[in-house]
Amino acid sequence: MSEVFKILCVDDEPDMEMLIRQKYRKEIRKGIYDFYFALDGEKALDLLNEYKDIYLVLSDINMPVMDGLSLLNEIQKLEKPEMKVVMVSAYGDMQNIRTAMNRGAFDFINKPIDFEDFTKTIEKAHLEINRIQKQVQTAHVLEVVEDDLSAAAKIQDGLLPKLSGLFKANERLNVASFIKPARWGGGDFYDVFAIDDKRIGFIIADVSGKGIPAAVFMYLSRTTLRIYSSLYENPSDVLSAANEYLNVDNDSSMFVTVFYAVLNTETNEFMYSNAGHNPPYLISNGEISAMPITKNMALGVMPSLPYADLTISLKSGDKFFMFTDGVSECMNEANEEYGEERIEQFLSDHINEDVVTLVDKMNNVLSRYQGNAEQHDDITMLSFQFD
Repeated sequence: MSEVFKILCVDDEPDMEMLIRQKYRKEIRKGIYDFYFALDGEKALDLLNEYKDIYLVLSDINMPVMDGLSLLNEIQKLEKPEMKVVMVSAYGDMQNIRTAMNRGAFDFINKPIDFEDFTKTIEKAHLEINRIQKQVQTAHVLEVVEDDLSAAAKIQDGLLPKLSGLFKANERLNVASFIKPARWGGGDFYDVFAIDDKRIGFIIADVSGKGIPAAVFMYLSRTTLRIYSSLYENPSDVLSAANEYLNVDNDSSMFVTVFYAVLNTETNEFMYSNAGHNPPYLISNGEISAMPITKNMALGVMPSLPYADLTISLKSGDKFFMFTDGVSECMNEANEEYGEERIEQFLSDHINEDVVTLVDKMNNVLSRYQGNAEQHDDITMLSFQFD
């Protein structure tokens, strides 16, 4: 059974109540309408304060104590957009009708009342009130969702380490990071962490999709990689185990590209495996080169895939610049991608910068390049220097 529609009639003629109750006796008995009555504007306000679920007011204009126009002003102060006021006036009283409409009245009815028109006006007002109530409810739900998403974004942001300068677990490393999700939460992530007293793990990754699904899969992927990094020495074994786990019950067919590396700070050995991710750049001896890829597929695509490792020996002063495709595919207002050539040119132009400055300047360059264009993908950077 639908909720009864409550209507307040404000008129200083006592006969009006009897007339309306007689006319709508069937609707009142069936619980379709419920009428309330007041003889002036002040009594009407008292009823509106008592019954918060009255949303339609039918008010005469000329009344003692407080007239209809003054009542209309007071109702506007309640700031209830779903409440509608229909003015009732003598036929031809256009001056007051125009004043009422200019002050926000929903409609008007002339006296003597034509009940066919009266019914149509009530029905029209009821539809409009329902429409606005749904809008208000939707706005409230969206506000709650927005608050929840904002809180979730803060939680997600708190999961990633803020890297800017000397890495606390090893003084031979200077690190810098930057992430800017395209939405409230993103699928990109990075990590730098001590595996043991001599090995440092590096991760940069990009989950397919955007929004809530990507954020959830991002958390799962990061946790999985961290767990397996403590169980296996070689990056390929870590990626292989993570891939098997991420394929379990992956009905949404999500996947994640990953570059995972392990630096042995005693031997300077840097071993890595690349699962479909953008190859990072190595800056060494004044030269810039993209790291050779290991030609492995992203995690989560299918189980039982082989993963391979490559190893290089780092020298003091070597720098790495890692990024997700939100950097290379950053679009300007002409829909042109920033591209890897520009990344290489930027690195060449700033080859002697420390990693914190390098990442900061790259962010500024991308912001200028993007201009007023929409950000379509998460932008993430991770850089480190080995001394």
